[in-house]
Amino acid sequence: MRLCLMLLLFVGSTALAAEVPLPLQAARAAAADGWKAHAAFVAEGTQESEGLQSAWREAVDRHSGYWRASVKHAARAYADGADAKGRWHQDVSGGVHPLDSKEARTVAVTEGWLLRMGWLDADETAYSAGTVDDGLLRVEATPHGGRTVTLWIDRKTGRVVRAQWRSSFFTVTREFEDYRDTHGVSMPYRIATVAKTDSGTEDSNETVRIDRYTAPDAATLAKALERPPLLPGDVVMRGGAREASTPMTLEGGALLVDVSINGAEPLPFILDTGGHAILTEATAKKLGIEGQGKGVSTGSGPGSMAISYARVGSMALGDATVRDQTFLVMPFGFSFSDRGERPPIAGILGLEVFERFAVTFDYDGKRLLLVPFDGKTAPLPGKGTAVPLRFTSDMPLVDGSLDGKPGVFGIDTGNSGHLLVFPQWMERNGLFGRYSRGYALGGGGGVGGSFVSRISHIDSLGIGSLTVHGHVAQLTPPNAGATANVSEAGNIGQDVLSRFLVHMDYRRAAMYLAPRTSTPGGPWNLDPGMRVGRKQERPDRFVVALVVPGSPAAKAGIRAGDAILSVDGVPAAKLGGWGWRDVFNRAKPGQKVVLAMANGRKATLELADFAP
Repeated sequence: MRLCLMLLLFVGSTALAAEVPLPLQAARAAAADGWKAHAAFVAEGTQESEGLQSAWREAVDRHSGYWRASVKHAARAYADGADAKGRWHQDVSGGVHPLDSKEARTVAVTEGWLLRMGWLDADETAYSAGTVDDGLLRVEATPHGGRTVTLWIDRKTGRVVRAQWRSSFFTVTREFEDYRDTHGVSMPYRIATVAKTDSGTEDSNETVRIDRYTAPDAATLAKALERPPLLPGDVVMRGGAREASTPMTLEGGALLVDVSINGAEPLPFILDTGGHAILTEATAKKLGIEGQGKGVSTGSGPGSMAISYARVGSMALGDATVRDQTFLVMPFGFSFSDRGERPPIAGILGLEVFERFAVTFDYDGKRLLLVPFDGKTAPLPGKGTAVPLRFTSDMPLVDGSLDGKPGVFGIDTGNSGHLLVFPQWMERNGLFGRYSRGYALGGGGGVGGSFVSRISHIDSLGIGSLTVHGHVAQLTPPNAGATANVSEAGNIGQDVLSRFLVHMDYRRAAMYLAPRTSTPGGPWNLDPGMRVGRKQERPDRFVVALVVPGSPAAKAGIRAGDAILSVDGVPAAKLGGWGWRDVFNRAKPGQKVVLAMANGRKATLELADFAP
């Protein structure tokens, strides 16, 4: 499931300069008079996607290259476009943010070219020499300043019937069908798009059936291309408060904040800069909320997860309330929410918070502070060092470095584990060999399932002008979904961020990092060297799934299949999965942790940093 309509992230090779293919030359000649008469068009129809039929509208100005596409359904609506200020995206919450990274700016060139059917223009696009593929002419086209896209062209008509491109960790295929003569130009009336991850998992599948194309006058076109307001005006501050706060907990690396849905008792949600509003199926059922539609979402794992959409009347974080929001409903498993006897994790919040508020993560005070962008007083800049933020999609990105090699990193408050480093970037920068020698650990991942990664220490991590040393890195496999993104170097999560007072200000396009009042320990890797899980039907025990050779768990004689009833005297049923992780996240080198095993013996872990 992708929440932007036509986000085309191409990672292509430079096309070899060649003559414009003859079929395209003929198609250009046939369309010339029609394009002269109609330099812009508005297309309207229906989009079928995620089990929903939505109203679809697209406006394109072929002269300026500006465009806007929108999808509307009672369950969810979103839009994308490009104008004089650049590329923008309106997500399902109604908020708007720019797509302004170097990657996004390059991609926007090709997006505009495809949307205006640029293959019919005599422009500076470079074409490769064509080859015949299943009766079609196959060529690579590289718009000037853009990314390469492969086109399949009908050799008789010159119509483009298929386009395919790389989109970060996706391969996207778009089919153009049902061409009809429209105002003197042959236009497609059916457009089908499928995006798949590198592991072959389908991320999105949508079909647009166009009812009509119209040639708008200047006023109609200007209105159709208009960028939505940055804020939809849906924030209410209780009693006119200028700032809101809500309790914030870092548990096992998960950053949890208290949120009230539709006025109900506050529940713990993960606050994720790279995420969207999500309810677990269990939470939705508890609150009497039903979803519509049937889509899929991919994430940091190689697979996908089913989704539906639901409208929520309000979500409140302390004195701040956001009205009328669209939430995804997702069937997260028991382990995602498992906090033992404490309230289970209810879901995730993301863009709908950061697009509306300047947000401060006060780890020392254990509170989240929010100042609305549309309040009486504009938020002040944060304390500490300012780090510029940019966007390729929904997650904020920063320029940084790993071991002196420059790269682009995601800032991901929803990453509860180590710094993630991506294999393709590591290969390109000569670091893969060193980091691939880290110890193997399975079970990491997120939406889309788990994967096996390699754990080792870094030399240095640059975040803007700041540098930190010695943190633990997790080298992901090439098929690990969003965490094997070929256009980025890695993903910075709580292991690094929680060492600062963090202030996120999307309006200023900046993250501010200041020293904390207290100094966290480490960085060190005190993982016990095993993966455990607690099942809902056997809540009294953690069952060991794997043990890393040479780890504290292995030295204590623990094996896969063993069951653990308590940790330092705390029952598994009380601790829960996130509580288990928290024990080791807060530990110190040399600390001993006593496990009561189901077979009656006691196993003592002597914690040590065993990552190379």
